[in-house]
Amino acid sequence: MTCPGNGIYVLQGEMATLLTAMRRGARWSSHSHQDEEQDILMRSFTDLKDILNQIGDLRELDSSHFLGPFLEVIRSEETTGPVTSLALAAINKFLSYGLIDPTSKSVATTVENIADAVTHARFVGTDQASDGVVLLKILQVLRTLILSPEGSMLTNESVCEIMLSCFRICFETRLSGNF
Repeated sequence: MTCPGNGIYVLQGEMATLLTAMRRGARWSSHSHQDEEQDILMRSFTDLKDILNQIGDLRELDSSHFLGPFLEVIRSEETTGPVTSLALAAINKFLSYGLIDPTSKSVATTVENIADAVTHARFVGTDQASDGVVLLKILQVLRTLILSPEGSMLTNESVCEIMLSCFRICFETRLSGNF
């Protein structure tokens, strides 16, 4: 499967959705525009936006570059559950739409980075229902990753880590009634 030509628009849409949610969040709502540029997570999206404005096709950009900011949000302990959920949904969409080129030289590193970020996702818990949604999104992304063509590039260790994460989520005592 090759990367679709309109992938850049999918990426821009997901960035806009995530940035809007981040700006509405408690952490970023009190920041001025100048402070926003100092924030690492917001800055990584600004840098990506600048790169996307210079290229005409997503295939010109290595997938690790456009996935990086989304994976940083997933790894961050300072993001809320809803923001983490949006970043996970974006990664799931990128995998489902084939935006990651399975023939790229860096595809193995890219899928390893996705697996690592998602299995080590961090977020500020809000309530049981919202947290459950985030955990379900984690399961969805891991499933999509393993079943995608790029998933064949995962190491045995990563697949084991994915399975352990799935078991941990399923046996989470405070959420056991939801799954």
